[in-house]
Amino acid sequence: MKKIAVFTLLIVMFSLSIQAKKYPFNLNHNYEVQVIRVAQQGTKFLKVWGVAGSPDKAIDQAMQDAVAACIFTGVEGNLSCGNIPALTSGKTVYEQHKQFFDDFFKKGEFLQYVKNANSGYPTGENNIQTNNGRKVGLYVVVMYDNLRKRLEEASIIKKISDFF
Repeated sequence: MKKIAVFTLLIVMFSLSIQAKKYPFNLNHNYEVQVIRVAQQGTKFLKVWGVAGSPDKAIDQAMQDAVAACIFTGVEGNLSCGNIPALTSGKTVYEQHKQFFDDFFKKGEFLQYVKNANSGYPTGENNIQTNNGRKVGLYVVVMYDNLRKRLEEASIIKKISDFF
């Protein structure tokens, strides 16, 4: 009886590890991200487009791109909002901390710093078929200050207090 329980537990643990969701990450593509308006302090309200084989994967891609843009490239502002500066100096920081960023994005940790602000599933012009798959537009909120703190804790960027 004890062997059956241990065997069952091992099978459950193995199946859970297989089912863990992984997110592809590629720093070398253009992000379609724009500032929409000022959000609550410490957050950024953005519209982001993701492209993937299915709408669900495109949503994941869009959310990942929003966080990656805040970290590596920044986001260009508009008439009502200023630019959002990148938290890092870009590709060189990625190369220096490649293992951290690959884990951060591929294992889904980035999802702790972004929230889908859409009230429903994207439709119409926010969910279109392209030659590369589905292109989905989302409104998201990025927890920019929390993201900064995470990068500071990982010693990837300096703490703001270090500049004073």
